[in-house]
Amino acid sequence: MKSPFYRMFLNVYMLAYLLKFTSTVFAQEDVINEQTYIPIFRSGHNLSILYSFEYSTWSLNQTSSASSQDTISPLVNSGINSLFLLRYAYHINIVSNFGFFVGTTAGFIIDMGNYGNLRQGYGFSFPTMLGGLSLNLGQNFRLLSGAEYGANWYPAMSITTDARVPNTIAPVPDMFAVFGGMDYFFQKDKAFSFQLGWRHQNITPLNNNASGTYLNTLKIYSDSYFAQLGLTLQIGDINQAITSVLPVQNY
Repeated sequence: MKSPFYRMFLNVYMLAYLLKFTSTVFAQEDVINEQTYIPIFRSGHNLSILYSFEYSTWSLNQTSSASSQDTISPLVNSGINSLFLLRYAYHINIVSNFGFFVGTTAGFIIDMGNYGNLRQGYGFSFPTMLGGLSLNLGQNFRLLSGAEYGANWYPAMSITTDARVPNTIAPVPDMFAVFGGMDYFFQKDKAFSFQLGWRHQNITPLNNNASGTYLNTLKIYSDSYFAQLGLTLQIGDINQAITSVLPVQNY
């Protein structure tokens, strides 16, 4: 059975190959000549493909149990996660080279290991509400800081009780994340992206634990620290990109 580290290495290798292939494919891009310049703030639509490597800690406490078969001891366990994410952001200028962005992120969560009696399984990250600030530094660099709120779904998440009875719970925890990062534009509208951040997920019991479902007897939350690497495409108007007007010659 392949280890989580092997699968993580394979994912990173595939992403690196994709980035190299993409930069080669776009090498034929139109040359920016002396008549066209890039503004001090890159406004417009952006699309990012990101691979996220994460170190996560899941915590669980049981508030009640219907029988001894359903009892599970408290746990706090850490492990490695990874995600593939697709992000859309629209950048809007405020003043000079400073502005803000709004958008959304969605993706797929990869199962890389268990957390003791908690098996996370694969998952889906639903489209989030995303916002943040951006600062453009010259024509090649852009600094970012942002936050987003959404929800994830783990259809295969399961708990093994103290009696060694597995229970599939398939939760949809709320998610909140903050991050900071940098885009390096190696071409006019293409950049390598790198981000660091923290994510919190929380499964809130419904109706103050009044529901009779097994999931509602559990308080589960996780904290994750992540590093993301990917490719960002400027797919809309870099905005205010001006082509100088050549003098009209009279004949």
